[in-house]
Amino acid sequence: MKVWKTIYEAERELNAAHSQTVVTVGNFDGVHLGHQAIMSQVTRIAKTHQWLGLVLTFSNHTESFLGKAPPLLNTPAIRRALLAEQGIDAVLEVEFDHAFAELDPAVFFQKWLVEGLKVQAMVVGYDFRFGTGGQGDFALLRNLCQQSQIRLEQVRPVQVDGITVSSSAIRKYLAAGEIEIANQLLGYSFHIITEVIAGEQRGRKMGFPTANLFLDESYLLPRYGVYLVRVSSTGQIFYGVANVGVKPTFDGQVPLVEVYLLDTSINLYHRQVQVDFLYYLRPEVRFGGMTELQEQIQQDVARARELLSRL
Repeated sequence: MKVWKTIYEAERELNAAHSQTVVTVGNFDGVHLGHQAIMSQVTRIAKTHQWLGLVLTFSNHTESFLGKAPPLLNTPAIRRALLAEQGIDAVLEVEFDHAFAELDPAVFFQKWLVEGLKVQAMVVGYDFRFGTGGQGDFALLRNLCQQSQIRLEQVRPVQVDGITVSSSAIRKYLAAGEIEIANQLLGYSFHIITEVIAGEQRGRKMGFPTANLFLDESYLLPRYGVYLVRVSSTGQIFYGVANVGVKPTFDGQVPLVEVYLLDTSINLYHRQVQVDFLYYLRPEVRFGGMTELQEQIQQDVARARELLSRL
């Protein structure tokens, strides 16, 4: 999958290859089931006409420069990987800044989509808006597409068990520890990808050595607590019990994720791992001391093994 960082780079390569495109535009935070329905339409049209399926998205959330952006479900790197899995051919990932936000809808359509990205078809979601102040709605986009003889499709909202799939809904369920519902709406397990770093060795002293994860400040964490997780690294897969939080028993203040791996003593230091959150076991609590915490970890491990037996 091609990744472009400027419209000029994208336009230059598209011109050189004489390529035409099917375009969708948005944050696509989470690349959840609703987004996947859009990507499915993009790739279907692209394959039919031998065009490129292209996503125009942003390195930051569209509300970030206003100071009210929500935490992102995925880092840009994870989002790109998820889009590639959907069969997207190219991504134009630009910064959503004041200049972009102030683009007139018709100017954005003509300069960015028609002239820059050689668009022949567009696919948008049910709530798509574009241009300064969100002035551009589906009716305006339809008129602009008709004038330029560009095909336009709008994807209806996707529902799971009566829940409309959206990034905001997924954030709500993650914050509540409803990881199973969040995963259903995502269409995959919520995960983080990062490096294992050295910790304080407290878990090892209690008989439960943990892999401590480096957390970029951009990561959205689920509700503080204990989870059953799947850990992948260099083709190997392990299961474990992860604690997400600040370790109040030890008066911690900095959020972290540490994972006790089941049935292995592998050393993952300085290796990149993907940690998928599967089940929420319990909230994070302050214990009276290490002995009490150790007893609870034993119970957490037993519960994790019980859940694994059902997978």
